Amino acid sequence: MAIRPFGGPVPKAQYLDIPHYLSDDVGATPYGQDRGNFTLGSHPAPPTPGQPTGKNIGTWVNSTADPVALNLLDGVSNLNVRYTPDPPWTYNAYFNFQNPSGNYHAFGTMFGPSPGTYNIAQVYYPLNYDIYNYGVGAEYSGGDGVWTVGAKYDGSFFKNQDSVLSWSNPNVWNQLNAAGTCVNSALYSPTGGTGPCKGQMQLFPDNEAHTFTVDGGLNLPLKTRVMGSFSYGWWLQNQGFIPFTINSALPRQGLPQSGLGGDVQPLYANATVVSDPLERLELRATYSYYDYNNEDPEITFKNIESLNDIASTFTATAFPFSFSEQDIKLSASYQLTPSLATRFVGQITTNHNAGMMVLQQDTTSYGPVVDYQPWDWVEFQGSYQYANRSSPGYNNNRASLVGEDAEATELNALRRFDQASVHVNQFQLYGAVHPFHASEDPYLNTLSVYAAMNYDNYRYPASVIGRQQWSDYVPSVGVAYSPSEQLNVFANYSWQATDWYMAGFQRQPYSSSAPPPPPPCTAGAAGQTPQTCPQQVWTSYGRNQGSSVDLSVESSLPPLSIEGSPILRNRSKFSVNYTYAVTTNLTHANGDTAFGPATSYPNIGTQFHQLIVQYEYPFKQHMALDIGYYFSHFGENDFQWDNLRQWMGSASPNSIFVSLGLPPGRLTPETLATWRSNTAFELLGWAGSRYEIRQKAL
Repeated sequence: MAIRPFGGPVPKAQYLDIPHYLSDDVGATPYGQDRGNFTLGSHPAPPTPGQPTGKNIGTWVNSTADPVALNLLDGVSNLNVRYTPDPPWTYNAYFNFQNPSGNYHAFGTMFGPSPGTYNIAQVYYPLNYDIYNYGVGAEYSGGDGVWTVGAKYDGSFFKNQDSVLSWSNPNVWNQLNAAGTCVNSALYSPTGGTGPCKGQMQLFPDNEAHTFTVDGGLNLPLKTRVMGSFSYGWWLQNQGFIPFTINSALPRQGLPQSGLGGDVQPLYANATVVSDPLERLELRATYSYYDYNNEDPEITFKNIESLNDIASTFTATAFPFSFSEQDIKLSASYQLTPSLATRFVGQITTNHNAGMMVLQQDTTSYGPVVDYQPWDWVEFQGSYQYANRSSPGYNNNRASLVGEDAEATELNALRRFDQASVHVNQFQLYGAVHPFHASEDPYLNTLSVYAAMNYDNYRYPASVIGRQQWSDYVPSVGVAYSPSEQLNVFANYSWQATDWYMAGFQRQPYSSSAPPPPPPCTAGAAGQTPQTCPQQVWTSYGRNQGSSVDLSVESSLPPLSIEGSPILRNRSKFSVNYTYAVTTNLTHANGDTAFGPATSYPNIGTQFHQLIVQYEYPFKQHMALDIGYYFSHFGENDFQWDNLRQWMGSASPNSIFVSLGLPPGRLTPETLATWRSNTAFELLGWAGSRYEIRQKAL
């Protein structure tokens, strides 16, 4: 709702409630829930003699699990105020509140070491967040718009109402007393029915952010304008650490400190120059600098005697990761003829990293853009871009990386795709035809038909183990039609495909009872490389392909009267947008003759529907009401199309810029544990390329 009183502040208010539901046949669980606490009403019976391992647990789960209807209610409120007391001055203020709440996406909680023997209990993620965003600012325009200057402050507070999750351990049938109550044990055996009664983990912590920004602009001769901005902020997080264990049978150890004391101080600056020195020529240059200055303390967890609530000694150091990035963007546009325009763009990016495999990365990209309209009824656009990222001195065991136990040393040949050297080729083509542009019939002359093609190819020349290559193909066709000023219709069909290829290496010691490997391969894992042990190399390749249909109708509705009595006095707007998508994910693997052949994943097919309906009615010139409805439905586990991706990992294994899902080619106890026990899906983004150790598939 917007209200615009003449000469005074201009307030705008908005409230949204967006419910999301999964049907209750999606999953079932034996757990009862009280916010972040998951408890069991019973436990599995001890296995009978001769019964296969886990049979008693399966019988118990099937008899006690109840269907779960997962859901998310995303509540959003917005308030914006703009005030211009006189022409040079403008003041702005805003407030945003978000309250996503519900039980969404199942994930695994783990007892036991990994790699090693462990058990995973699947629960669902409780969401109950309070998010407050607010800001104030002022702008001043002087010299009749020749120069401008502004300043603003932005703040944000995040509060997790359920920041600690706890769950009961079902595998404790041998330590239940006569009343059926679990008694903690220091001896962990998931097959023997002993171990901790409960486990706990910390979810997203409370945090806050504060940012101050100043900006300005100045007009110069030769149709030139200079613009710039500078911002500095503080991101703070000091949520208290939870104890190492809640297993009373294990030693109580003090934490190295009570909380993180997190303090990140980001700095961002940029300057842009735009000039039209000649009638047909436009020049643009931008420089930007971003510094992620991490002042978090380096915390060492030394000789900890419990891991995942069982007796297991480990040592680890949390390293404060920092980085900076500089970008230079250049472009030159020239109108060759009235129907032909060209543009050349280029960009140079330099990254400096602390605590990563590569301390400096340099990326260069450049290419032409052409816009051609030979006749009034046809137009073409095309672009090509080449990019190269160099990653010299790649070292996955750099001493400044996060410190872990010695056996965590990685294979030197491994390359994470987000840090490895890469060559990129991209092109885009677009064409549109207006077949009846000269017609005087208004029902025909607004019809346009278009087609487009996008192609990306990423090649990693230095990656021996890790992702080698992936390519995207996205052709599409569409129709736009406006038979009147009150009606717009749009339809689009696109087909997408992504092909990828990677290599993996099974680096593990040979058993003393097994035949030794052929020379020069060594029985110990430390000396094994893809060159000396080629029989332990495996490859994985696949394709994710699908198609989507988008339909959109926008209309302007006339005033409404019933029997001469006006109901709606003003014209209103109504729109309907519908999307249907279907995808298939194919993943195949082969190789590795030393420890058993690599296996392929089964194909995954998914469907997705989305419907958005919106209605806007203006009560007065400066006051309007917006009402909307959003509905989405998806099958299987494909969340890549839905706008809830921030709450769920993507099922797509292809994009290098979003989460990967599971690493292609191998599903192992180790990777499954990592996948299920980490709710921050950004961690999955590098799993596919860092994975090097695997055991027998489940």
